[in-house]
Amino acid sequence: MGDSRPWGGAWNGPIFVLTHHPEDATPADGVTFLDCDPAEAVRIALAAAGGKNLGVFSPTIGAQLLELELIDEIDLHIAPILLGDGIRLYHNPGSEPIRLHRLDDGDPTSAVRVRYQPATAARIPAEGGNPP
Repeated sequence: MGDSRPWGGAWNGPIFVLTHHPEDATPADGVTFLDCDPAEAVRIALAAAGGKNLGVFSPTIGAQLLELELIDEIDLHIAPILLGDGIRLYHNPGSEPIRLHRLDDGDPTSAVRVRYQPATAARIPAEGGNPP
């Protein structure tokens, strides 16, 4: 899998991929394809982790595990890029909001404010409303 493994290829532990079609998956070293419900996949992966943390890198599986109350911590990484399209971190229309509490220093219910500036120069409209 080369650098397609987590953290640019730096991850060297087991990887489990939950899929309804494991027969269509391309075999790869250190990767196990599972066709089971998410709770069973967590049980299998936790057993393989030997007491270490289990990371979930899928918003759809993560949402299902949140609903099953099988997530005990969420580690958000903020990257300075705005995506025009992509998969939402958590998308569950019609459900109740899930409140998060910070685990680091500070008020555990406060928002984290991160400010960035676009890498390209702002296009200030000229008089008359047309950009330069």
